[in-house]
Parts: sequence; structure tokens; C-alpha cells
Amino acid sequence: MSGRDKMLKAITEGTLTEIPVVIPYIGIFLRDHWEEITNEPWWIQNSWNLESRIRVDKALEEKIDIDWMSCRLCPSSVWRLSHQIKVINNEVYLVGTYPAYQGSVEKLHRPPPGGVQGSLSRRVREGTSLPKPLIESEKDVEKYVTVIKAEELIKSGMLDYAKEVVKEFHSRRFIVAPVTSPLWTAYSYFGFKGLIVNLYRNPRLIEFLLEKLTMQQRECIEAFARVGVDGIWIEECLCSADVISLRNFKKFTLPYVCELISEIRKQKMKSIYYPCGDVSDRLELMVEAEPDCISLEESKKNFTIDLEWVDKVVNGRVCIFGNLDAVAVLQNGTLEELKSELERQIRIGREHGRFVMSLGSPVTPQTPTSRVREYVDFTRVLSQQL
Repeated sequence: MSGRDKMLKAITEGTLTEIPVVIPYIGIFLRDHWEEITNEPWWIQNSWNLESRIRVDKALEEKIDIDWMSCRLCPSSVWRLSHQIKVINNEVYLVGTYPAYQGSVEKLHRPPPGGVQGSLSRRVREGTSLPKPLIESEKDVEKYVTVIKAEELIKSGMLDYAKEVVKEFHSRRFIVAPVTSPLWTAYSYFGFKGLIVNLYRNPRLIEFLLEKLTMQQRECIEAFARVGVDGIWIEECLCSADVISLRNFKKFTLPYVCELISEIRKQKMKSIYYPCGDVSDRLELMVEAEPDCISLEESKKNFTIDLEWVDKVVNGRVCIFGNLDAVAVLQNGTLEELKSELERQIRIGREHGRFVMSLGSPVTPQTPTSRVREYVDFTRVLSQQL
């Protein structure tokens, strides 16, 4: 069976053998392990040369052999034609070349392993003032949030990378694309403090923004479907029990996520819902939203998410993803500890059959690519032996 076939079987009817295996956040993995995967220069991620990016994806496929490949929106064709990379004295610049961008020059810096700390956390650490929320009224929502139709997204060239990924990998890999939940997207307009405060002080403004963001995400979902993507990864942060109440989860998160899941189903794709954090009091509601799959973090940050408990709550109603500990087991565990945890999770997943082996969090920068390949190979062997 191809990786795509294995994924579709696990998600829909379940499988007791040939359990698919994936890692979340392939983009993060590539950022932190670039030279282990490819000889392409790091800055092709900024230039968006599609041929080069597909070469990187093919090298990734060969190195770790996971059962899916990811894609995402890319800059428009006009933007790509209007920019080029120039390397001067070992420094990298993104230079505008066409009239709309003529004269623009941006010096590029390679992101360090683990990425760059966000401005919000830096301001908190340094004790400087927090940024003013971008949105303070419904007029601001209309000003800053534009709903672009699926057809326009495709015509603009923003689906060109997704098209190339589908063309190259669709016969052998499940193609997945990400969207962020409306509440998590709203964070970028308010900041953390502004978002949480406005849940209580100005809930109507939050709802107005969430409605607009949901409309845009539905158009993105339709666009991905029209170019042949198989599934949508719905990333959901700020929805956990340690961040917002169950009441606010029901009001500001669940209805909008349900709309996205419904749209994914309408477009004949599969949904993978990834809510971060403590879900102890809301997992049942998440399952009732009827995603095709649910993927959860590993136990950390003073909360516990045991896969056996997840399997009992889910009870075969949706496909569950494994949540192997990316630090304690994948990065720091012995080979025997890795095998033992893989065996434990595979046995749990086989209870109902609808199971995909995965990690609870992205691969860490300290985890070598060879270790990720061991995780993949052990999963394949154990899924046949157990």
C-alpha cells in the first residue's frame, strides 16, 4: 500500500497492519535539520523557487519516508516574479525587481534552530510595553480582514506550491495542508492579553472577527480541495483548560471549528484537529465536532494526556493520532524506550484500528534525522509484528 492508501484506510475504516506513520510540522523539522536533508541553500524558503522546494521535499521523502507530505499557501505568482535572491559577501538579500516592488531590499537572516522568539514574549521578558492590538472595533475588522475567494486564491498563484506537491507526491503520499482555527488566528490581531481581555469585555467584537476569519478559512479549504489536497490540519491553540474556561471554549472556539470541519467534509477531504494543551474537560466536545482525526500533545506543562485515556473517550468514533513524547522519548530515550513506547501506542491504537502513529509535538532541533528514521522504521516493523 502507498502512504496515501495507508492514511486513508486508517482514517476511514481502520487497519491492524501497515499502520501509517507521520511527524507533525514538517516545516519546523526542515528549518532545524536543513543540511541533514538537502544541499539546497536555506534561503530558497524565502525566494519561493518552486522547483527547488520540490527538490527539498523529495529529499525529505527519501530521508525519513513518512506517509504524508505537507503543503501550504505560497506568495502570489506576481510576487515570485518580482523578487530575486542576491548573495553579496556571504550576506543574503531579497530584492524587488518589478515596478510594484522596485527598489525594495530586505536582508535575510537564517532562522536559528528552534526559531525566533516572538515579539510578545520578548517584550514581556524585557519589561517593555505590550503592542497595541491591531483591532479595536468592527471597522478595524473590515479594514484588516479581507475574505479572498477560493477562485481568486488559485488565480493569484498562491496555490501553485500546493499544485506542485500534489503533482509530485499524490500517487504515493497523503497530502495535508494547514489552516489555523479562527480563535488562534485572532491572536495575531489582538495579542494574547488583548484577546483574553476582550473575550470578557467585548465578546461581540471577538465574535465579529471570528465570523470573518471563518469565512476566509473556508475559502482556503475550498482552494486546497480544488487543487487535489487530501486533508486539512486544523491547528488550535489557546483553547485548552489552562487558558480559557469551558464556557468560553463552547462559545468562541467550538462553533467555528465545527464550521471548518463541516467545510472540509463538504469538500471531500479529511480533517485532522490538533488542539494544543490540556483537553481533560473538553475532549468529548472535540470528538462530537466530528473531525475525521484528532491529534493531541504529549503530557507536559503540568497536564496529562495519556493515549489509553484518549482511546477510551474517543471509542473508535474518530481516528486518533499517536502522541509520542518528542523530548523524553524521541530525543532522549534509548532505542529500547523508543520501541517500548511505540509498541504501547500501537497496541492502544489497534483497539479500534483507526490510528496513525505520530508525535505530540514537533521534532526538536536536538533530535537527529537518523533518529526520526528509526522512529519511522520501528513503527513499520512493529505494526507487522504485534
